Amino acid sequence: MQQVNSNILNMVQSVLASLNKDIANWADEPEIVAEVNDLEKKYNIATSLTNQLSGINSKGYTTTKDNLFDLIMASTLIICKRLCVYARRTNDHTTLTLANHSLNSLARGMEKDAISRCAAIVNKAESMLTVVAQYKITATDVETIRGHIADYNTSIGERSSVKTSKSVMTQDLSTVISDIRRHLEMLDDLIEGFITDSDVMARYKTARIIHDYGKSKTSRNKDDNSKTSSAS
Repeated sequence: MQQVNSNILNMVQSVLASLNKDIANWADEPEIVAEVNDLEKKYNIATSLTNQLSGINSKGYTTTKDNLFDLIMASTLIICKRLCVYARRTNDHTTLTLANHSLNSLARGMEKDAISRCAAIVNKAESMLTVVAQYKITATDVETIRGHIADYNTSIGERSSVKTSKSVMTQDLSTVISDIRRHLEMLDDLIEGFITDSDVMARYKTARIIHDYGKSKTSRNKDDNSKTSSAS
């Protein structure tokens, strides 16, 4: 979540706490009651969306995808080397051309192209199992790599789904934050227009201040860096 939204929600939490403390001063004002109730509902929705967003870890899918990609490359390279031994001994130039790879050449280009390259090599090996068995290429090897490729493609789909969900929830949160801003503007007018207790108004206005915690953190980091530089 963007720091600015987090700051707003922190402020709303303070506003609601302040208003609840002074509820005796506005409980008989239906307009204020309605606005506070609406603000609280929107705050709860925003908090729920924030919690859901924090639970989404698209990096986890990225890590899974990367690990699978490396595994597919390494496993296919072993098949390549064994096919090359077969091809050189039998003068099978077609197979040699297909399988003659280093790890870098096997993985070159876009990931989807590298995966397709590995799939083609695996398909070739499968079509020749009877003649390459003596070079330790088995049906199990082929199926294992195919399983890794299937898992890789699944991880791509999951990551895409996560990105979509995160994008939708982020947009929803943005909409709710906009609603919260409108409720706060209305509440500002209601408090100033209907509340005469200066202490209540002062507490409300203090709670309405947005503290930029992101800026504070940045300032602390700068101070820490300055201290480190001075110490050096």
